[in-house]
Amino acid sequence: MKHILYLLLLFIIVFNSCKEEGCTNQNSFNYNSSAEEDDGSCKEMYGCLGFASDMTNSGTLGVTTNNQYYDIKMNEEVIIQKDFFSGIPASVFILYEPSAIYKNAYATTDGRILFGYHMFYYTIASYGELPVAGILAHEFGHRVQFIHGWNDYSANSHRELEADAFSGFYMALRKQWAWSQIQNYYANVYATGDYNFNHTSHHGTPQQRLAAANFGVQVGADALQSGTEYTYLELHTIFNTEIKNNITASKKIPQLKEVKYPENITEEYIRSLFPVE
Repeated sequence: MKHILYLLLLFIIVFNSCKEEGCTNQNSFNYNSSAEEDDGSCKEMYGCLGFASDMTNSGTLGVTTNNQYYDIKMNEEVIIQKDFFSGIPASVFILYEPSAIYKNAYATTDGRILFGYHMFYYTIASYGELPVAGILAHEFGHRVQFIHGWNDYSANSHRELEADAFSGFYMALRKQWAWSQIQNYYANVYATGDYNFNHTSHHGTPQQRLAAANFGVQVGADALQSGTEYTYLELHTIFNTEIKNNITASKKIPQLKEVKYPENITEEYIRSLFPVE
């Protein structure tokens, strides 16, 4: 009897030792489909700053949307934004996410902006082409934070809301989109908000994200009216004062004021107002 129990115990030990360990959470960057037991190594996917190139679920990088028309439009937008965000180096790639579940866009500390393939086509199908520029500008906002060391905030959402404000600032100052057109941009920003207050991926509530983007638009429109050229530091101070004192404190959907741009403005005048170091 003891011999049988010994063999049974040995079988259980051998059987268990043969189980492959790894990350078993399918929503993690390093999900291991072969793993039978979780070893606590899962790397959580989180927001605009979470890309990890050596992780299974991060996807692969490329330079094409697999559509010639969109490739031309995207390349043109990248050139415009690199020119606008002068002094902020960034190499833009298309990120082929492993599935549409993981659609996202990322900015990285090593100078890259990765625009998700599934994010790109989902955005166009849901809101049109204009919000694509807004998402890219949001990621350039993160690159501004990285360059100046402003990405380590006490509240994760403050960092994201500032990127929304930089996005709105770009949309107003560089694009001067008509009020009817910019509504699609606002709708996309609002839809990407969340209520995961204690989560590392929290970007801000829909109301907060809309308020931050709209504030950036207003600052950009005011700059066009007044001829004010801002430094990145000045914008950082303006945006975060508003975020801390008003935007994060409000739970109401902001009342958006129609943006009016000055007439007969020249390209030279617009370029003179681009943010500087």
